[in-house]
Amino acid sequence: MLVRTRPYRPAFDRSFDRAFDQLTSSFFTSVKRTPVVDASWQDGNLILAVDLPGTPAEQVAVSVADRTLTIKVADEHSSWERSLRLGAALDAEQVTANYVDGRLTVSVAAAAQPEARTIEIATTAPEDIEAATASAEDAPEGQPENGTSEIA
Repeated sequence: MLVRTRPYRPAFDRSFDRAFDQLTSSFFTSVKRTPVVDASWQDGNLILAVDLPGTPAEQVAVSVADRTLTIKVADEHSSWERSLRLGAALDAEQVTANYVDGRLTVSVAAAAQPEARTIEIATTAPEDIEAATASAEDAPEGQPENGTSEIA
């Protein structure tokens, strides 16, 4: 049996070869990563951040339709899209987007909370309720008292 072995090479040479292979393969392959959407809450507002290095602003679009926020990136080689449903706590009319240095930041404002109000309770019965009550009391026996009456 004949076994062929490589002559001894220092660890530095092997790590250099590995680094060189990784560097050259990154230049000659067009592997695109899927962008990650980071979400956080600041003062009740939803803040979305997406890193899109090397992507021109013209290829990025943000839209809202039927309470669905969509972020879309498209060029001649690939496209990516992410849609998020906006809950009732967010105001779909108050969405802003900013794109600086390859970072898209989308802010969705919190929906305004309706103010509490007191409902006044009437103490006098309207005429139609009084008429319905009076005729139900005068209904002949055998007829159901369902609170309705026929007025001739």
